[in-house]
Amino acid sequence: MTSPPRVLLTGATGVVAAQLLPDLREAYDLRLTDVRRTDAEGREVPGVVELDLLGCSDAELAALLDGVEVVVHCGYARPVGEPSYAEERRNVDLTQRVFEAARLAGVRRVVAASTNQAARWYEQPWFAHRIDRVTPEDYPRPDSWYGWAKAAYESMGFLYACGSLGRPLEVVLLRIVVPREVVAADFADRPLHRYLRDIAGYISPRDLAQLFRRCVDAPSVQDRFGVPFQIFYGVSDNARTFWSTTSAREVVGYAPQDNSEVRFADEIAMMLGRGEHGDREG
Repeated sequence: MTSPPRVLLTGATGVVAAQLLPDLREAYDLRLTDVRRTDAEGREVPGVVELDLLGCSDAELAALLDGVEVVVHCGYARPVGEPSYAEERRNVDLTQRVFEAARLAGVRRVVAASTNQAARWYEQPWFAHRIDRVTPEDYPRPDSWYGWAKAAYESMGFLYACGSLGRPLEVVLLRIVVPREVVAADFADRPLHRYLRDIAGYISPRDLAQLFRRCVDAPSVQDRFGVPFQIFYGVSDNARTFWSTTSAREVVGYAPQDNSEVRFADEIAMMLGRGEHGDREG
């Protein structure tokens, strides 16, 4: 019987990791790391190696990566104060260090959490009914420093994948859209289209975990030029979706099981009854 691959999960106490951990623990020889051992509610996450990936020594990072086949990179240094270039630059530096350490350690693949915000500007023409869909192949158009940093991860990932720095590192970036429950009450004083946007971008925990696992397990992530590099959008099988999952379905076999129109059917009906601008009736 073949032993499961060793996978390192960074940012292991974060919100995205919490949705991945049950599946990843079951499927892989999992190693966890984060800057703390507890999640946002103060609960300890078993097995976490407490380590600052930006501040630790090269030897500490090499030891963490010893024997690792795939890194799932969800680590994120939260900004202090207002979003800024300087604060988000820390996350670019963090991701570069993970890529470089993985390359040097002989890691086969890095699957990293990106975000739709790497191209969120496209939502403006979408809301204006000028476009129907955005794909991973569309040019990145961030509209915030956070989105800029994620777009920087993506171009950096290609640099590591194309082989110009030495051994090609397989890299997959996942542009996650709405990895949380969409609560209608949170949109009580907001325009209806903002609520419907989150309905369109929803990804359920089981679809999110499936997408990450497909990216870890896929035999190949080569693009049409033979470079082991992909960017995929992370959304469920939502009827209103704006973000294309075609490439994820074709390359790694992503098959989302959930649909926000079913998951939130009652609340959607209630919200649609409020009127175009989200005003309550009666």
